[in-house]
Amino acid sequence: MSDFDEEEAPVAPADDDQDEEDAMEHEEHRARTFVAGLAIGALVGAGLALLFAPQSGEKTRRLVSRKAKHLAREARNRYDDVKEKVRRARRDRGGERGVDEAGAE
Repeated sequence: MSDFDEEEAPVAPADDDQDEEDAMEHEEHRARTFVAGLAIGALVGAGLALLFAPQSGEKTRRLVSRKAKHLAREARNRYDDVKEKVRRARRDRGGERGVDEAGAE
């Protein structure tokens, strides 16, 4: 019976590590998906603004350009926030692997 107990002990931490890794990968995937959706939405919005704008083309281009830059800045900020949360989670998890990953970045 002690052989069985010894075999199960290493499995639980590995599952916990895998769950944490999966959660971090999921969070990174969500961040990339959000940024991609934001970029697509900005492009669609810019196109519609050009089609339906009551202003001159020059004013519209300036307005669309400003809004696009603002949206891009917001997307970068949100992506950086998520990236930092993932980095912090990896660091807080500790262990040898976490130290190697933090040093690589």
